[in-house]
Amino acid sequence: MRPRDGLHPAQVSVLYALRHRLTARYSELRRTTSLESDTFKFHLRTLRRLKLIEKNDDGLYSLTATGKEFANRLDARAGREISQPKSSMLLVIRARRDDKWYYLAHQRKRQPFYDFWGIASAPVPRGVPIVEAAAAAAREQMGIEAVFAPVGIQRSIDVDENDDILEDKVFTIMLAELDDMPQPHDWPGGVNTWLTRDGLLAKMPLFPTTAETLKCIETERFFVELRSVYEIDEY
Repeated sequence: MRPRDGLHPAQVSVLYALRHRLTARYSELRRTTSLESDTFKFHLRTLRRLKLIEKNDDGLYSLTATGKEFANRLDARAGREISQPKSSMLLVIRARRDDKWYYLAHQRKRQPFYDFWGIASAPVPRGVPIVEAAAAAAREQMGIEAVFAPVGIQRSIDVDENDDILEDKVFTIMLAELDDMPQPHDWPGGVNTWLTRDGLLAKMPLFPTTAETLKCIETERFFVELRSVYEIDEY
């Protein structure tokens, strides 16, 4: 369970105190808040209900496994987890024909960035090895069996005209090379089709990061960080 809104400052104080020790007494935790006992008990019960802390058999309090993870990413000022980039992967699938590389291009048919062309992407499921996650995503989105390998990292920060952040993503660039060009199956999230490099980059609207993705693979550059500006109606 995760708190949907920011935690009360008293609850933040408890988590922060327990982040720096194994266990603590009730009196030690209450001292960090300066609250009356009845009011403090309410906040302690809330943290227990959220399964962030637990009361041990010896009467001492400690963080749960969930609480340790949450407290480690706690923004003490806001009372919530620190906002971090989303972890995702780019599924670059290519095949060579007539001395040209053909890429499996992807046009989104879902929000955000509806109709934009580029390379298919997918979130990285928690706890799943990324090569397995990439193969499963290619199977789901394209109906194609492929063996992937990580070849780079791309951080993509998308902002609007006012420089407000729309999205912040860290992509692992996953590459698979096939001997032929199987026909991808239909998928409601987007359209997949084989295109040459130039054919893909000529598509509009095109994610401005696509050219850099291909360049990273071609030049074996491991990391690139990009900031792209979009009009709000493009997002």
